[in-house]
Amino acid sequence: MNKKRRQKATSPPFNLAQHERKLYFLPTLGLCGLLMGILLFDANLSLTGDNAQFINLGRSLAEGYGLSETIEGDPIPHTKYPFGFPLLLAITHILFPDSLIALKSLVVLLYAISIPLTYILIRRFAPPPMALGVSALCLASPLLLDYSHQVMSEIPFLLFSLLALLLLHRAQESSTLSTLALAIIAIIAAYYIRSAGIILIGTGIIFFALHKKWKEAGLIAIGSILLALPYQIRNASLGGNDYINQLLSINPYRPEEGTLTFTTLIERIIANLELYGLQIIPHIFLPSFTDTNYFVGLFFSCLILYALIAGIVKRNLLIVYLTCYLILYILWPDMWSDTRFLVPVIPILFYAILTSLDELLHLLARALKKTASRTGVALFFLFLLGSNIYETNTLASYTGQLPSEWANYFAAAEWIKNNTEPDVKIACRKPYLMNAISSRKATGYAWKAPDEVIADFEEKNIEIVVIDQLGFRSTPEFLAPAIQAHVKRFKILHIVPNPKTYVLTFK
Repeated sequence: MNKKRRQKATSPPFNLAQHERKLYFLPTLGLCGLLMGILLFDANLSLTGDNAQFINLGRSLAEGYGLSETIEGDPIPHTKYPFGFPLLLAITHILFPDSLIALKSLVVLLYAISIPLTYILIRRFAPPPMALGVSALCLASPLLLDYSHQVMSEIPFLLFSLLALLLLHRAQESSTLSTLALAIIAIIAAYYIRSAGIILIGTGIIFFALHKKWKEAGLIAIGSILLALPYQIRNASLGGNDYINQLLSINPYRPEEGTLTFTTLIERIIANLELYGLQIIPHIFLPSFTDTNYFVGLFFSCLILYALIAGIVKRNLLIVYLTCYLILYILWPDMWSDTRFLVPVIPILFYAILTSLDELLHLLARALKKTASRTGVALFFLFLLGSNIYETNTLASYTGQLPSEWANYFAAAEWIKNNTEPDVKIACRKPYLMNAISSRKATGYAWKAPDEVIADFEEKNIEIVVIDQLGFRSTPEFLAPAIQAHVKRFKILHIVPNPKTYVLTFK
């Protein structure tokens, strides 16, 4: 009896390893992801033009025009974004026509699925508490939650990249060609969701090469090339991929500056190392600290650097992937450097930072000849979790709100949708966003003299003109003077007040 009592007293109150094998465990994580996605859901369209462009591409596929932009009317073949995410949007558009909520809900669902998938993947490389800790941080990350409802490819790519990594790991363990084939298909699926999926091809090749499995590395290279080749041939016939051209430019916004040289490449690398290492990556871990100082940035950068070096030495698949991923964006044009590019690797970053600190504390305990304790890692995890929860609470406080000038712009688009013929063509400052809301053809206007602006309207058969209050210089500099100079050719159809956004008809 006493022996039984002692065993009961010393048994842990909560054994995570036992719970993770239960049928309810992974669905519960998925439901937590769905709940967080719903709580932080914002029904408004994001103010970035990219999400509106994805919507247009999805509609184009749904309407049978292929991967083309139909924003101005006639389909124009598109070569910048791959077709994977627009295809998912097209299916949703067919089921729920012109429903922005449905498109955003699709992304929320993919985010929710990525949470249990994160646990499954991290569990292959770490004990249950670490895997659950990473999943919890992903549930609280304001950056992930901010993108969990945006019609952008970051979250879909996160899901497919996690799946590809999981299958690569299984292929390495099982050494079966069928599992490797599934991994290659998952890699290419991720690639067709987002061009950055090319990193997964490199990851697979390098990972198997590190394990001296040359046949598998070769099969990944050959299989990926064959599956990606048709799309590459298609793009080449249309003038090449926009991303490649932008990557090789000194400044994508100023093509006249020419292509990269060795000197400008080194300058770009240094600029990106400073931006990502000292600002962007630390902000992912401590989002509530708006201004991370140099030493905080250096601390996190050193932990990540240690994780990369130690992980490559150990031939850790997740670290090989993270290394390849970071290298790509260190080579990316620095004027685009931003936290959004790291959204798909946030779970891997959380894993890397926690693992790095855990190993360093163990090394320190060994050097001091003391028993290693996980207390330090637990406190560090709680510190990161607290910062993410705090910032997520801040994010929730302004979810659903839009600046008045943008709210009025979208209200004008809604009015046009409800009060004009489906074939009208609009001239405005943000045509992709206008098209996404109004479901009408839209285009920009010429940044030229008044007579040339009007001539451009005539050539494009413009019927509706929107005068916005978004704050861009082009509206008061080019659009307003053209209307004032030819005021008799315009008539006010609708005004959205405070600040006034005008919907005009053009004769």
